[in-house]
Formats: sequence, structure tokens, C-alpha cells
Amino acid sequence: MKLLFAMLVLIGFVACGDDEDLVTMTCETDGLTYNSVVADILNTSCATSSCHASNTNTTFPMGDYTEAFAAVGEGRIIGAINHESGFSQMPKGGTKLDDCTIDKLTSWINDGAPE
Repeated sequence: MKLLFAMLVLIGFVACGDDEDLVTMTCETDGLTYNSVVADILNTSCATSSCHASNTNTTFPMGDYTEAFAAVGEGRIIGAINHESGFSQMPKGGTKLDDCTIDKLTSWINDGAPE
């Protein structure tokens, strides 16, 4: 009986491990606006006190929608967050943003950066 129980537990662990491989995480990128999603991303990853906040001496402040929209107009955000050649890699001195966050920002920019 103990052997049967142990085998069932082992099968359960193996099955759960296989289920994790089948689960696909989705990244919602449709209909994003500055106020709904992007402000949180920028305020956490970009518009910090030492980088792109409104009161810093940076080339592209992004502390509010008006500033973020102007920075989008410069056309450098997508290249910077993707760490593309010829762009200053952002976040500066940090690790590259995760793929979903990059997809969200890219989608928002490509959709005209709606407020």
C-alpha cells in the first residue's frame, strides 16, 4: 500500500511538472494607454529620481504623459529598451526589461502613444 501511495505521489509530481511546460503565459498588448499601464512601467523603470524623472537633467524626462509623449517623438525608446546597437541601453546600468514589458511599451508607441 505504501509503495502504491509513493508511486501515485511521484506520478502527481511528474504530471504537474509537465503541466507547467504546457502553460503559455500571455502578454496583453492591445489597447494600452499611458494611464492604464504605461505610466506604471515608466515610473518604475525609467522616470526614477536618478534617470528620466521630470526634475532631472536628462535628455528625455518622462515623469508625466506630456514628457513621455515627447520622448516617444524622439524615436529612441524602442531601440534603447531592446538594447539595440547604436542606442544607449536602458535602463541605464540595469538589466534589460522583460519581454512582456518591452512588448507593452512597443505596442503603446506603435499605437500612437495614447494617453
